[in-house]
Amino acid sequence: MSVEDRVRTATRERADLVRDIRPLELPAIKALRLPRPRRIHGWSMWLAPVTAAAVVVALAVTLVSVRQVRDDVPSGSGSAQSTTPVTALAAGVPKYYSALYDTSGTAFYDQKTARPVYVAVGDVSTGQQLASFTPPSGQTFAGVTAAADDRTFVVAAQSFPVAAGYFSTAPVAWYLLRLRPGSKKAATLTKLSIPGQPKGTQVDGIALSPDGSKLAVMFQRGVWLDGQTEGPLTLSVYSVSTGKTLHTWTQAAKFPAGYGWYWGRYSNSSISWLAGGHTLAFDDGNLTGENGPPFAATFADLKIRTIKLASPDGDLLTESKVVFTSENHWCIQLQLAANGKTVFCGSYGGNSAKKSSAYDPEIIEYSVATGKGRVIYRLAGRYNQGMANILWLSSDGSKLVGAVYAGDQKGRAVIPVQQEAGPIDRGTLKPKIFPLAGTPYVGEIAF
Repeated sequence: MSVEDRVRTATRERADLVRDIRPLELPAIKALRLPRPRRIHGWSMWLAPVTAAAVVVALAVTLVSVRQVRDDVPSGSGSAQSTTPVTALAAGVPKYYSALYDTSGTAFYDQKTARPVYVAVGDVSTGQQLASFTPPSGQTFAGVTAAADDRTFVVAAQSFPVAAGYFSTAPVAWYLLRLRPGSKKAATLTKLSIPGQPKGTQVDGIALSPDGSKLAVMFQRGVWLDGQTEGPLTLSVYSVSTGKTLHTWTQAAKFPAGYGWYWGRYSNSSISWLAGGHTLAFDDGNLTGENGPPFAATFADLKIRTIKLASPDGDLLTESKVVFTSENHWCIQLQLAANGKTVFCGSYGGNSAKKSSAYDPEIIEYSVATGKGRVIYRLAGRYNQGMANILWLSSDGSKLVGAVYAGDQKGRAVIPVQQEAGPIDRGTLKPKIFPLAGTPYVGEIAF
Protein backbone atom coordinates (compact mmCIF):
# COMPACT_ATOMS: atom_id res chain seq x y z
CA MET A 1 0.00 0.00 0.00
CA SER A 2 1.42 3.40 -0.98
CA VAL A 3 1.80 6.30 1.46
CA GLU A 4 -1.06 8.10 -0.29
CA ASP A 5 -3.27 5.03 0.07
CA ARG A 6 -2.43 4.85 3.77
CA VAL A 7 -3.33 8.51 4.20
CA ARG A 8 -6.64 8.01 2.39
CA THR A 9 -7.42 5.03 4.61
CA ALA A 10 -6.56 6.97 7.73
CA THR A 11 -8.73 9.85 6.59
CA ARG A 12 -11.75 7.59 6.21
CA GLU A 13 -11.12 5.75 9.47
CA ARG A 14 -10.78 8.94 11.48
CA ALA A 15 -13.43 11.08 9.80
CA ASP A 16 -15.42 11.00 13.03
CA LEU A 17 -12.65 12.95 14.75
CA VAL A 18 -12.99 16.07 12.62
CA ARG A 19 -14.07 18.92 14.86
CA ASP A 20 -13.48 22.56 15.64
CA ILE A 21 -10.10 23.35 17.08
CA ARG A 22 -10.06 26.34 19.39
CA PRO A 23 -6.50 26.84 20.57
CA LEU A 24 -6.47 30.58 20.72
CA GLU A 25 -8.62 31.49 23.68
CA LEU A 26 -7.04 32.54 26.98
CA PRO A 27 -6.83 31.04 29.48
CA ALA A 28 -5.55 28.08 27.50
CA ILE A 29 -7.85 25.15 26.95
CA LYS A 30 -7.32 21.84 28.63
CA ALA A 31 -5.43 19.25 26.62
CA LEU A 32 -7.66 17.05 24.52
CA ARG A 33 -6.78 13.39 25.03
CA LEU A 34 -6.86 11.47 21.78
CA PRO A 35 -5.95 7.91 20.80
CA ARG A 36 -2.26 7.17 20.38
CA PRO A 37 -1.40 6.79 16.71
CA ARG A 38 -0.63 3.33 15.44
CA ARG A 39 2.31 2.84 13.13
CA ILE A 40 2.08 0.83 9.95
CA HIS A 41 5.22 0.52 7.81
CA GLY A 42 6.77 3.61 9.30
CA TRP A 43 3.71 5.86 8.89
CA SER A 44 1.59 7.17 11.74
CA MET A 45 -1.92 6.44 10.66
CA TRP A 46 -4.16 8.99 12.28
CA LEU A 47 -4.09 12.59 11.23
CA ALA A 48 -4.74 15.71 13.24
CA PRO A 49 -8.36 16.84 12.85
CA VAL A 50 -7.67 20.00 10.89
CA THR A 51 -6.10 18.13 7.97
CA ALA A 52 -8.10 14.91 8.04
CA ALA A 53 -10.21 15.95 5.06
CA ALA A 54 -7.54 17.74 3.09
CA VAL A 55 -4.14 16.24 3.83
CA VAL A 56 -3.79 14.12 0.69
CA VAL A 57 -3.96 17.09 -1.63
CA ALA A 58 -2.41 19.52 0.84
CA LEU A 59 0.76 17.44 0.99
CA ALA A 60 1.31 18.06 -2.68
CA VAL A 61 -0.05 21.59 -2.85
CA THR A 62 0.64 23.55 0.32
CA LEU A 63 4.29 24.35 -0.18
CA VAL A 64 4.61 23.90 -3.91
CA SER A 65 1.87 26.40 -4.66
CA VAL A 66 3.42 29.17 -2.59
CA ARG A 67 7.12 28.71 -3.20
CA GLN A 68 8.61 30.49 -6.15
CA VAL A 69 10.81 27.73 -7.43
CA ARG A 70 14.19 28.92 -8.57
CA ASP A 71 16.12 26.69 -10.98
CA ASP A 72 19.51 28.35 -10.58
CA VAL A 73 20.80 26.57 -7.49
CA PRO A 74 24.09 28.26 -6.65
CA SER A 75 27.03 26.20 -5.43
CA GLY A 76 30.01 27.02 -3.27
CA SER A 77 29.95 30.49 -1.75
CA GLY A 78 28.21 32.51 -4.44
CA SER A 79 26.00 35.48 -3.68
CA ALA A 80 22.62 36.76 -4.81
CA GLN A 81 21.15 40.24 -4.47
CA SER A 82 17.51 40.85 -3.62
CA THR A 83 15.97 43.78 -5.48
CA THR A 84 12.81 43.86 -3.34
CA PRO A 85 12.74 46.67 -0.75
CA VAL A 86 12.91 45.57 2.86
CA THR A 87 11.76 47.29 6.02
CA ALA A 88 14.23 48.65 8.54
CA LEU A 89 15.68 46.04 10.89
CA ALA A 90 14.25 46.21 14.39
CA ALA A 91 16.78 47.16 17.08
CA GLY A 92 18.34 44.15 18.77
CA VAL A 93 17.33 41.64 16.08
CA PRO A 94 20.26 39.65 14.61
CA LYS A 95 21.49 40.99 11.30
CA TYR A 96 22.45 37.67 9.71
CA TYR A 97 20.73 34.34 9.21
CA SER A 98 21.38 30.87 7.87
CA ALA A 99 18.48 29.05 6.23
CA LEU A 100 17.53 25.91 4.36
CA TYR A 101 16.67 26.58 0.72
CA ASP A 102 14.41 23.97 -0.87
CA THR A 103 14.10 24.91 -4.54
CA SER A 104 11.62 22.14 -5.28
CA GLY A 105 9.50 22.69 -2.16
CA THR A 106 9.04 18.93 -1.89
CA ALA A 107 12.37 17.44 -0.83
CA PHE A 108 10.80 15.72 2.15
CA TYR A 109 7.77 14.02 0.69
CA ASP A 110 7.71 13.94 -3.12
CA GLN A 111 10.58 11.83 -4.40
CA LYS A 112 9.65 12.40 -8.06
CA THR A 113 10.20 16.17 -8.01
CA ALA A 114 12.51 16.63 -5.04
CA ARG A 115 15.96 18.10 -5.26
CA PRO A 116 18.52 18.35 -2.46
CA VAL A 117 18.06 21.26 -0.06
CA TYR A 118 21.00 23.62 0.13
CA VAL A 119 21.89 26.13 2.82
CA ALA A 120 22.14 29.90 2.41
CA VAL A 121 23.35 32.76 4.60
CA GLY A 122 22.15 36.29 4.26
CA ASP A 123 21.74 39.80 5.63
CA VAL A 124 18.28 40.40 7.10
CA SER A 125 18.54 44.17 6.90
CA THR A 126 19.42 44.40 3.20
CA GLY A 127 17.73 41.27 1.90
CA GLN A 128 21.01 40.18 0.33
CA GLN A 129 21.98 36.53 0.15
CA LEU A 130 25.69 36.44 0.97
CA ALA A 131 26.60 32.83 0.25
CA SER A 132 25.12 29.39 -0.36
CA PHE A 133 26.32 25.80 -0.26
CA THR A 134 25.02 22.70 -1.99
CA PRO A 135 25.21 19.46 0.02
CA PRO A 136 27.57 16.64 -0.94
CA SER A 137 26.22 14.00 -3.32
CA GLY A 138 23.70 11.74 -1.61
CA GLN A 139 22.90 14.28 1.11
CA THR A 140 20.37 17.04 1.70
CA PHE A 141 20.49 19.66 4.44
CA ALA A 142 17.81 19.17 7.08
CA GLY A 143 18.60 21.39 10.05
CA VAL A 144 20.30 24.58 11.10
CA THR A 145 21.00 26.15 14.49
CA ALA A 146 22.89 29.29 15.55
CA ALA A 147 25.27 30.51 18.23
CA ALA A 148 24.81 33.90 19.89
CA ASP A 149 27.53 35.70 17.91
CA ASP A 150 25.37 36.01 14.75
CA ARG A 151 28.23 34.45 12.76
CA THR A 152 28.39 30.77 13.73
CA PHE A 153 25.96 28.04 12.67
CA VAL A 154 25.80 24.25 12.65
CA VAL A 155 24.04 22.56 9.75
CA ALA A 156 22.74 18.97 9.70
CA ALA A 157 22.51 16.76 6.63
CA GLN A 158 20.45 13.63 6.02
CA SER A 159 20.52 11.10 3.19
CA PHE A 160 18.99 12.01 -0.16
CA PRO A 161 16.55 11.06 -1.54
CA VAL A 162 14.47 11.20 1.62
CA ALA A 163 12.15 8.28 2.24
CA ALA A 164 8.54 9.33 1.65
CA GLY A 165 6.16 9.67 4.59
CA TYR A 166 8.71 10.40 7.29
CA PHE A 167 8.89 13.58 9.34
CA SER A 168 12.68 13.41 9.23
CA THR A 169 15.38 10.83 8.81
CA ALA A 170 18.69 10.23 10.52
CA PRO A 171 21.45 12.83 10.30
CA VAL A 172 24.42 11.46 8.41
CA ALA A 173 26.75 14.47 8.78
CA TRP A 174 27.15 17.77 10.62
CA TYR A 175 28.81 20.93 9.29
CA LEU A 176 30.16 24.12 10.82
CA LEU A 177 29.13 27.23 8.88
CA ARG A 178 31.01 30.43 9.67
CA LEU A 179 29.92 33.75 8.25
CA ARG A 180 32.63 36.29 7.48
CA PRO A 181 30.88 39.54 6.39
CA GLY A 182 33.02 41.88 4.34
CA SER A 183 35.70 39.30 3.54
CA LYS A 184 36.46 37.96 0.08
CA LYS A 185 34.94 34.61 1.05
CA ALA A 186 31.68 35.47 2.76
CA ALA A 187 31.24 32.09 4.47
CA THR A 188 32.90 28.72 4.95
CA LEU A 189 31.38 25.27 5.47
CA THR A 190 33.45 22.59 7.23
CA LYS A 191 32.51 19.01 8.06
CA LEU A 192 32.49 18.25 11.79
CA SER A 193 33.42 15.03 13.61
CA ILE A 194 30.05 14.83 15.40
CA PRO A 195 28.70 11.35 14.58
CA GLY A 196 25.64 10.65 12.48
CA GLN A 197 22.83 8.32 13.52
CA PRO A 198 21.68 4.92 12.22
CA LYS A 199 18.81 4.66 9.76
CA GLY A 200 15.37 4.95 11.34
CA THR A 201 16.35 7.67 13.82
CA GLN A 202 13.90 10.50 14.47
CA VAL A 203 15.44 13.85 15.45
CA ASP A 204 13.32 15.92 17.84
CA GLY A 205 15.54 18.96 18.24
CA ILE A 206 18.96 20.57 17.80
CA ALA A 207 20.52 23.57 19.56
CA LEU A 208 23.97 25.14 19.34
CA SER A 209 25.26 26.62 22.59
CA PRO A 210 25.56 30.43 22.82
CA ASP A 211 29.36 30.28 22.54
CA GLY A 212 29.20 27.81 19.65
CA SER A 213 31.26 25.14 21.47
CA LYS A 214 28.57 22.53 22.12
CA LEU A 215 25.68 21.00 20.15
CA ALA A 216 22.65 19.49 21.88
CA VAL A 217 20.61 16.90 19.95
CA MET A 218 17.40 15.15 21.00
CA PHE A 219 16.72 11.91 19.10
CA GLN A 220 15.15 8.46 19.23
CA ARG A 221 16.51 5.50 17.30
CA GLY A 222 14.46 2.76 15.66
CA VAL A 223 11.42 4.91 14.89
CA TRP A 224 11.18 4.80 11.11
CA LEU A 225 12.26 1.27 10.16
CA ASP A 226 9.98 -1.75 10.35
CA GLY A 227 11.25 -4.53 12.54
CA GLN A 228 13.33 -2.21 14.70
CA THR A 229 12.73 -1.78 18.40
CA GLU A 230 12.41 1.83 19.44
CA GLY A 231 15.31 3.01 21.54
CA PRO A 232 15.02 5.46 24.42
CA LEU A 233 14.44 9.16 23.85
CA THR A 234 17.97 10.53 24.11
CA LEU A 235 19.42 13.98 24.78
CA SER A 236 23.12 14.17 23.93
CA VAL A 237 25.57 17.06 24.02
CA TYR A 238 28.58 17.01 21.69
CA SER A 239 31.78 19.01 21.48
CA VAL A 240 31.74 20.97 18.23
CA SER A 241 35.54 21.01 17.99
CA THR A 242 36.20 17.31 18.67
CA GLY A 243 32.86 15.62 17.96
CA LYS A 244 33.07 13.76 21.28
CA THR A 245 29.96 13.08 23.35
CA LEU A 246 30.07 15.21 26.49
CA HIS A 247 26.73 14.24 28.10
CA THR A 248 23.94 11.72 27.47
CA TRP A 249 20.59 11.37 29.20
CA THR A 250 17.85 8.92 28.19
CA GLN A 251 14.15 8.47 28.81
CA ALA A 252 12.46 5.12 28.31
CA ALA A 253 9.83 5.69 25.64
CA LYS A 254 7.88 3.93 22.94
CA PHE A 255 6.99 5.42 19.60
CA PRO A 256 5.92 8.15 19.47
CA ALA A 257 7.96 10.23 21.88
CA GLY A 258 9.48 13.66 22.25
CA TYR A 259 8.37 16.93 20.77
CA GLY A 260 9.31 19.07 17.80
CA TRP A 261 8.54 17.00 14.71
CA TYR A 262 8.63 19.11 11.56
CA TRP A 263 8.34 17.96 7.99
CA GLY A 264 11.77 17.56 6.43
CA ARG A 265 13.62 19.71 8.94
CA TYR A 266 14.95 19.40 12.46
CA SER A 267 13.38 21.62 15.11
CA ASN A 268 15.75 24.29 16.42
CA SER A 269 13.38 25.57 19.11
CA SER A 270 12.32 22.45 21.04
CA ILE A 271 15.74 22.58 22.76
CA SER A 272 17.25 25.85 23.96
CA TRP A 273 20.17 26.99 26.07
CA LEU A 274 19.57 29.16 29.11
CA ALA A 275 21.72 32.19 29.83
CA GLY A 276 25.27 31.24 30.72
CA GLY A 277 25.22 28.08 28.64
CA HIS A 278 25.18 25.70 31.61
CA THR A 279 21.53 24.61 31.47
CA LEU A 280 19.39 23.14 28.70
CA ALA A 281 15.63 23.52 28.35
CA PHE A 282 13.72 20.93 26.34
CA ASP A 283 10.11 20.27 25.39
CA ASP A 284 8.43 17.06 26.44
CA GLY A 285 5.08 15.83 25.12
CA ASN A 286 3.05 12.97 23.67
CA LEU A 287 2.39 12.83 19.94
CA THR A 288 -1.34 12.84 19.16
CA GLY A 289 -1.53 13.53 15.44
CA GLU A 290 0.08 14.49 12.15
CA ASN A 291 -0.35 17.37 9.74
CA GLY A 292 0.82 18.01 6.21
CA PRO A 293 3.52 20.59 5.44
CA PRO A 294 4.25 23.27 6.51
CA PHE A 295 2.58 22.22 9.76
CA ALA A 296 4.11 19.96 12.36
CA ALA A 297 2.85 17.14 14.51
CA THR A 298 0.50 17.94 17.40
CA PHE A 299 1.28 17.02 21.00
CA ALA A 300 -0.50 16.74 24.34
CA ASP A 301 0.77 16.92 27.94
CA LEU A 302 3.22 19.64 26.96
CA LYS A 303 5.95 20.46 29.46
CA ILE A 304 9.23 22.32 29.44
CA ARG A 305 12.00 20.73 31.48
CA THR A 306 15.46 22.00 32.32
CA ILE A 307 18.60 19.99 32.98
CA LYS A 308 21.98 21.25 34.16
CA LEU A 309 25.10 20.16 32.29
CA ALA A 310 26.62 19.41 35.69
CA SER A 311 23.98 16.72 36.23
CA PRO A 312 25.29 13.15 35.99
CA ASP A 313 24.54 11.24 32.81
CA GLY A 314 21.64 8.82 33.14
CA ASP A 315 17.89 9.18 33.42
CA LEU A 316 16.58 12.26 31.62
CA LEU A 317 13.45 12.63 33.75
CA THR A 318 15.21 12.07 37.06
CA GLU A 319 17.94 14.60 36.37
CA SER A 320 15.63 17.25 34.88
CA LYS A 321 12.83 19.29 36.41
CA VAL A 322 9.55 20.64 35.05
CA VAL A 323 9.53 24.46 34.91
CA PHE A 324 6.40 24.98 32.83
CA THR A 325 3.30 22.95 32.00
CA SER A 326 1.10 24.01 29.11
CA GLU A 327 -2.63 23.42 29.19
CA ASN A 328 -2.90 24.66 25.61
CA HIS A 329 -2.89 21.50 23.52
CA TRP A 330 -2.57 23.51 20.32
CA CYS A 331 0.81 25.10 20.93
CA ILE A 332 2.51 23.73 17.86
CA GLN A 333 5.70 25.31 19.22
CA LEU A 334 6.75 25.97 22.81
CA GLN A 335 9.99 27.73 23.73
CA LEU A 336 11.53 29.05 26.96
CA ALA A 337 13.39 32.36 26.81
CA ALA A 338 17.06 32.21 27.81
CA ASN A 339 16.43 34.07 31.07
CA GLY A 340 13.99 31.34 32.11
CA LYS A 341 11.16 33.75 32.91
CA THR A 342 8.83 33.54 29.91
CA VAL A 343 7.55 30.86 27.55
CA PHE A 344 6.37 31.56 24.01
CA CYS A 345 3.70 29.50 22.25
CA GLY A 346 3.27 29.47 18.50
CA SER A 347 -0.36 28.45 18.00
CA TYR A 348 -2.09 26.27 15.45
CA GLY A 349 -5.77 25.83 14.74
CA GLY A 350 -8.40 25.31 12.13
CA ASN A 351 -11.29 23.40 10.68
CA SER A 352 -11.66 22.09 7.15
CA ALA A 353 -15.40 22.79 7.11
CA LYS A 354 -15.55 26.48 7.97
CA LYS A 355 -13.56 29.68 8.34
CA SER A 356 -13.33 31.45 11.65
CA SER A 357 -11.37 34.20 13.35
CA ALA A 358 -10.80 31.63 16.12
CA TYR A 359 -8.14 30.10 13.85
CA ASP A 360 -6.14 33.31 13.46
CA PRO A 361 -2.40 32.60 13.95
CA GLU A 362 -1.27 33.87 17.35
CA ILE A 363 1.88 34.04 19.42
CA ILE A 364 1.19 33.84 23.14
CA GLU A 365 3.60 34.78 25.93
CA TYR A 366 3.28 32.95 29.27
CA SER A 367 4.82 33.89 32.58
CA VAL A 368 6.75 30.98 34.13
CA ALA A 369 6.06 32.39 37.60
CA THR A 370 2.28 32.79 37.28
CA GLY A 371 1.32 30.72 34.23
CA LYS A 372 -0.72 33.64 32.91
CA GLY A 373 -0.68 34.29 29.18
CA ARG A 374 -1.15 37.23 26.88
CA VAL A 375 -1.37 37.45 23.11
CA ILE A 376 1.57 39.46 21.76
CA TYR A 377 0.78 39.00 18.06
CA ARG A 378 -2.25 37.99 16.03
CA LEU A 379 -2.81 37.82 12.28
CA ALA A 380 -6.44 38.90 12.24
CA GLY A 381 -8.82 37.41 9.68
CA ARG A 382 -11.08 34.46 9.00
CA TYR A 383 -9.31 31.31 7.86
CA ASN A 384 -9.70 27.55 7.69
CA GLN A 385 -6.18 27.13 9.03
CA GLY A 386 -3.69 29.25 10.89
CA MET A 387 -0.22 28.72 12.30
CA ALA A 388 2.34 30.95 14.02
CA ASN A 389 6.03 30.21 14.61
CA ILE A 390 8.71 31.86 16.70
CA LEU A 391 11.93 31.95 14.66
CA TRP A 392 14.14 33.81 17.13
CA LEU A 393 13.91 35.14 20.69
CA SER A 394 16.08 37.62 22.55
CA SER A 395 17.42 36.32 25.86
CA ASP A 396 14.78 38.18 27.86
CA GLY A 397 11.95 37.53 25.39
CA SER A 398 11.40 41.23 24.72
CA LYS A 399 12.19 40.93 21.01
CA LEU A 400 11.35 38.20 18.57
CA VAL A 401 11.15 37.23 14.93
CA GLY A 402 8.07 35.29 13.89
CA ALA A 403 6.40 33.66 10.91
CA VAL A 404 2.69 33.18 10.22
CA TYR A 405 0.65 31.04 7.85
CA ALA A 406 -3.04 31.30 7.02
CA GLY A 407 -4.88 29.06 4.57
CA ASP A 408 -8.34 28.54 3.09
CA GLN A 409 -10.00 25.28 2.13
CA LYS A 410 -10.60 24.92 -1.61
CA GLY A 411 -12.25 21.61 -2.27
CA ARG A 412 -9.89 19.00 -0.89
CA ALA A 413 -6.87 21.30 -0.93
CA VAL A 414 -5.68 23.97 1.48
CA ILE A 415 -4.54 27.11 -0.34
CA PRO A 416 -2.23 29.52 1.50
CA VAL A 417 -3.68 33.04 1.51
CA GLN A 418 -1.09 34.80 3.67
CA GLN A 419 2.46 33.92 4.66
CA GLU A 420 5.06 36.27 6.07
CA ALA A 421 7.99 36.43 8.45
CA GLY A 422 9.80 39.24 10.23
CA PRO A 423 10.42 41.05 13.52
CA ILE A 424 7.41 41.53 15.79
CA ASP A 425 7.21 44.81 17.67
CA ARG A 426 4.27 46.07 19.74
CA GLY A 427 1.86 43.59 18.20
CA THR A 428 2.92 44.27 14.61
CA LEU A 429 4.83 41.91 12.36
CA LYS A 430 7.08 43.82 9.96
CA PRO A 431 7.58 41.53 6.96
CA LYS A 432 11.13 40.95 5.80
CA ILE A 433 12.15 39.67 2.39
CA PHE A 434 14.27 36.55 2.60
CA PRO A 435 15.77 35.55 -0.78
CA LEU A 436 14.67 31.97 -0.28
CA ALA A 437 12.11 29.70 -1.92
CA GLY A 438 9.31 30.88 0.36
CA THR A 439 8.49 32.02 3.89
CA PRO A 440 10.84 30.28 6.33
CA TYR A 441 9.35 28.40 9.27
CA VAL A 442 10.81 27.05 12.49
CA GLY A 443 13.65 24.65 11.78
CA GLU A 444 14.30 26.20 8.37
CA ILE A 445 16.11 29.33 9.54
CA ALA A 446 18.43 30.33 12.39
CA PHE A 447 19.64 33.74 13.61
